[in-house]
This record gives sequence, C-alpha cells and structure tokens, in this order.
Amino acid sequence: MIPTQALSRRLRTTVKLPRDPGYGALRRAARAAIVIPLAFAFADLLLGAPQSLVFVMFGCFSLLVMSDFGGLRRPRALAYLTATLVGAALVALGTLVSTSPWLPAVVMLLAGFAISFSRIFGGYVAAANLGMLLSFVIAVTIPASPDVIPARVGGWAMAGLVSTLAAVALWPRFERVTMYQQATRALLAVADLVEGMRPGAVDGDLTRLKAIADKAVEEARQGYAAMGKRPIAPARRDRAFVQLLIECEPIVDIIERPFNEDRVTVRPALPEGDQLVASVVSALRAGADVLKGGAKPDLHAIEVARLQHRAALDRWAAEHLRAGRPIEQVLDGLDVDDTLRVVSYVTFTLGRHAVIAAGAKPDAGDAAIDVLTAIRTHLESPSTVLQGSLRVAIGLAIAVFVARTLDLSHAFWVVLGTIQVLRSNALGTGRTIVLAVAGNAIGVVLGGLFAVIAGSQPAVMWIAFPLTVFVAAYAATTIGFMLSQAAFTVNLIIVFNLISPAGWQVGLVRIEDLMVGAFISLLVGVLLWPHGARRELARALGSVYRSLVAYLGQGFDRVLGVEPVGAPDLARKVVVRARDRADAAFDTFLTERGDGAFDRETAAFLLSSANHAILAGDLLEVIAGMGYQAGSCAGGARDVGEQVHALLGAYLRLADRLDLSPAAGPDSRVSLSALRQAELDCLRRWQTDAEVGRGAMAVVMAGEWVQNLARLEDDLEEPVTSAFEAARKPWWR
Repeated sequence: MIPTQALSRRLRTTVKLPRDPGYGALRRAARAAIVIPLAFAFADLLLGAPQSLVFVMFGCFSLLVMSDFGGLRRPRALAYLTATLVGAALVALGTLVSTSPWLPAVVMLLAGFAISFSRIFGGYVAAANLGMLLSFVIAVTIPASPDVIPARVGGWAMAGLVSTLAAVALWPRFERVTMYQQATRALLAVADLVEGMRPGAVDGDLTRLKAIADKAVEEARQGYAAMGKRPIAPARRDRAFVQLLIECEPIVDIIERPFNEDRVTVRPALPEGDQLVASVVSALRAGADVLKGGAKPDLHAIEVARLQHRAALDRWAAEHLRAGRPIEQVLDGLDVDDTLRVVSYVTFTLGRHAVIAAGAKPDAGDAAIDVLTAIRTHLESPSTVLQGSLRVAIGLAIAVFVARTLDLSHAFWVVLGTIQVLRSNALGTGRTIVLAVAGNAIGVVLGGLFAVIAGSQPAVMWIAFPLTVFVAAYAATTIGFMLSQAAFTVNLIIVFNLISPAGWQVGLVRIEDLMVGAFISLLVGVLLWPHGARRELARALGSVYRSLVAYLGQGFDRVLGVEPVGAPDLARKVVVRARDRADAAFDTFLTERGDGAFDRETAAFLLSSANHAILAGDLLEVIAGMGYQAGSCAGGARDVGEQVHALLGAYLRLADRLDLSPAAGPDSRVSLSALRQAELDCLRRWQTDAEVGRGAMAVVMAGEWVQNLARLEDDLEEPVTSAFEAARKPWWR
C-alpha cells in the first residue's frame, strides 16, 4: 500500500541502531580504500590525462561510496552497470554544454531537478541519486571542448566497471538473504498467533504467541534498519518487501488490541470461522515459503472463506434472534470475529506483497501506470519531494552560474560544497555549514602540512592516499560529518598533488570554494521552504486526514444506503496520493533533528493511523460491495449517519490543526450509546421481519467501524497537538 522506499524508513524510527550495523560502513570504506587508489594509479599509467583521472577518482567515489548498491550479486551488478551507463550519458551531456557562458546553469537546473526528483521511484534509483548528481556536476563545471568527451566518458566507464567488479567480489553483504530469512520467521510467528485465535485457545498460550510474534517482527524491523540506505532489490520488489514488513505490524497490533476487548461476549464458534482462520494461517505460511522460492499463497481461498464466514454469521444471527436470544448478546456475538475479518483482509494484501517481493513481474501496462501515478503524486502540493528537488536544482544552478561567472579555478568545488551542506531546512543547512567549514579547515591544516613535508616524495603521497579514502568513506556514516570533511579535504590535496603538484595552496582554494557554495546553500535554504520537513510533514498529514474524511464518508454512505455501490473512485486515489506524499515528508523528517514532543515515534504513529483509517475505508467498500446496505432499516441508518457526521467532523478538525488552519465547525463527539441503540433497534426489527436482515447487518457493521475510528481519533488528539506545536515554530528554532 506504500509505494515509495522512502516511507519504509518508518520501520527504523523506534529501533536503536549500532553505529555500523553489519559492518556495512567498514566494508564500504575498505573496498573504496583498495579500489580507488588502484584504479587511479592504473588510469594514471594507462591514460595519463588529468581529466580522465578526475573522472576515475570521482566515478569510483560516486558508485562505491555514495551509491553502494545492495542485494544479490546479479541485481547488484546490473544496478552498478546501469548507473555507469546513466552516469556516462550525464558526463557527456555536461561536457557538451560546459563551454557555454550561460547554458551550464540552465541545464544544471533541469538535470538537477530530474535527478533529484527520480528518487520517488525508490530502490536502486534512489540510492544512485547523489552519485548521478556528482557525475553531471563534475562534467559541467570543468569546461572542455566536445573532443574530450571520449576521454571523460572512458574515465567514468573505467570507474564503473572497476566498481562493479569490486562490489560483487570484495566483501559483499547479502542483506536480502538475511532479511528474507528474518521476514520468513516473522510471517511464521504471525501465522502461529492467528492460529491461536481459534475458539477454545488458552489465554496463556495466546499471550505467549503474541510475545513470540512481537519479537520476530521486531527482529525483522531491526534487520531492515541495519541495512541503512542500501536497497536489497530493484524498486518494485524492494517496496513490496518493505510493505510486507509493515503489514505484519497491524496484524499483531489488532490481535493484541481487539475491537471488542472491553466486552464479555458470546462466541458464535462457527466452523466457517475456523475455515477463515485456516485460510489466513495457510496464506501467511505460504507467504513465508514463497520468499524461499516456494509456491505462491492461495489468496483466493481467503476471499472465499471470508464470504462464507459472513453468510454463516448472518444465519447465526437470524437463528438466535428467532430463538428469542437477548438482542444484546446477539449484537456482541456479531462483533466477536471482526478482528479476525480485518486480519484476513490485511493478510490478503500482505500475501500479494510477498509474491511481488519474491520476484513476480507485473505486466508492462501496470508498471507504466505506477510510474505516471508516482510522478503525478509528487508534483502535487504539499510535496517535500517537489520542494527538495526544486531546492537542489536551484541551488546547484546558482552555484554553477556563480562559479563560472567568477571563473573560479576549481568551480566544481563550489557546486560540490553546495551539495554537501544543503539540507531540508535552513537551520540544518546552517549547522552543516559550520561543521563543513570546521572540518575543511582541519583538513587544510593537516593536508597542507602533509603536502609541505611529502610534496617532493610521491611514494609517501601514494601511501597516504588509501588511508584518507578509508577515513573519508568510513567517517561519513559512523563518526561524523566534520571528520569526514577533514579527511575528504586531505584526500583532495593528495589527489591534486598526484595529478599536478600544487602544494598546500590547493587546500585554501578548497576552503574559498566551499565558502561560496555554503553561502549559496544557506541563501537557498532560507528563501525556499526554510521550515523543512516538520511543517511540511504536518501539512502533508493534514492533507491525508482531510482526504480521509471524503473517502470514509463515501464508504459509510454506501453501507448506510445513502449512495449507490460503485467501484472505488477518485476519493481513494486522492487519499492514497496524499498518504504517499506524507510518506515522503516523513522520510525527509527522519534526516532532521528531533523536535521535542514531535519526535519520530509520534510522526510514525500519525502515519500508521492514517493507514488504519484507509483500511477502514477499504473494508467499508468491501462490505457495501457484498450487498450490505442499510436501506431496509432506515431509522438505524439515520441514527448511525448522525454519529458518522460527528466522527468525520472530528477528523476534519484534526486535519485543520495539522494544516494550521482555523477549526471547521463546532466540537462534537461520537455517542457510543446512541450507536449501540441504533444497532439494537435494527436487530429488534429483524427479529420480526426477515427482510430487514441485510440492512440490520449493515447498520451493525457501520456502527462497529464508527466506534473503532472514534477510538483511533481519541488516540490521535495528543500526537496532532505535538505536530501542530512543532509546525508553527519559527524556522530558526
């Protein structure tokens, strides 16, 4: 249900990670420290052209350090080779326009936006984002005539081939194998938990199964979090796997907190209920098996079992009403299996994600529609992807224009400095500038001293080269940005002295160019959406809950007989697109510093609650599609409709607060007693009029969902207040 990899990082919000999980950073840094100097030395001996050397150096750094694709050897190699081809095309394009006085800035604007925006597709495309930007930046900021394109592209291609071989041969970490094993254990544990829901299960056994399932799902979450930014498969499979992990959580949550947890109820104990449990358990276990190469789960069996269970519940209620059983007991008995039915629906979607994650290929038409939908979604407001892409594109275009206009000797350092310090909000950009300047100052001092001491001894330079590459690559994700910048600056001083002896002065040029790039980043950060993700996430969440009001209202209207049944229409598409934009905003929010009460866990709860509400809307559509409409019990439908109006008004007020808008309408609360009375009245009518049956059941199911959504709305009050308070703070706080 969540189509971007970015949203998947919600899995990481409550997990405390080690500094270098799985020694991924150590592997990456060691690989880079071996490969980059060797590739550079080989190109120096073979090609001898300074520009080719630059593209070999930065090409390897872009692919091995910045992109660092994960997954099995074959998809990983294909990802590296594809990135090499795309990067080569960008190098050629950048070189072609590099001699023009104004065209580089224009093309940088367009290319920067396109590359940055492409991260909406997730997977390897998102991982390659920064590396592809760097390939174009280097080419467009070092002016050269078109006749050097073969040399530049050759240098980049050499870097790509060497990086591909290194990535598949030197200490590859097969996260996908580990992750699929952990996901398999989680699915099997969840299957055991669902099986424990059968009538007659011992409470102690169910408690034990809940604890086991919680632990298994948490281990899978931790395993995924340990991968950092590395995708484990191409975008569609990666997204499906992430969603599979996310779907495990609501199953455990719903069973731990059933819809009728506060009531002592009479269980119908229907054979069809056992069959529904069996079909769900079978699908979960088959979902685990398909991840290991087994057969696909039989999802159609869940649909059949759910229809049979629904019909059996209708018969049970009719028989017990005719037998004179107290209406209150019949109503409570109807509510018992709601938890199971919701679990069956979640399992159906989870099974589809397991099949896709295992490698099922969609047809070309669906893939094309997915691409167009993703583009349209993030071109709408509020979209942090759109804002971030514009911020990056404008910042880089200004940096290119300034560097070329001032005719700076190392213009690409200006643009590189802009990339390195530009963050999603102005305050974060300012903090990063301070760290970058301090780190580069340290690097200039250390690198300058080293250049003075070893400037006439190339052998010493070559010995230090891999050490600085290692520290720069390792420190970026484990020690800190400032040390990484210091090591990177020392590395640049060494590289440029190996290409053409320049002494320690090259470090001063680096500082000057960085300061220009940092100033541009700060200017862009202050002028373009300076509040960053905290305000945009609140606005995006407000858009989700506002569109949810329309979608839920449509579903209730169809069940209550106000609106005819039809295929899910624009309302669901609108809410899903809004949710996807909120997912992207959350992904950006994770990169920013916490904001007190509005922390990552609070934001994650607001998002997951929106998903639960979308699920409620989906199930209302399913109920109406099965022929349950309340027309034959108009009085009960009217009474429930009044409570629906109060419920949707409460959600609209939540949306208004998140949007920082004035509250819409007076405060009103759902009356649980009025809901229950409406349901009892319809069942009482059914007791004497068999024709009222479907309508009475529709009222009962609609009332149950009003209660569930009202409970969720109560839980949302405090998190929404936290988001509201954070969103209205000035950007400098």
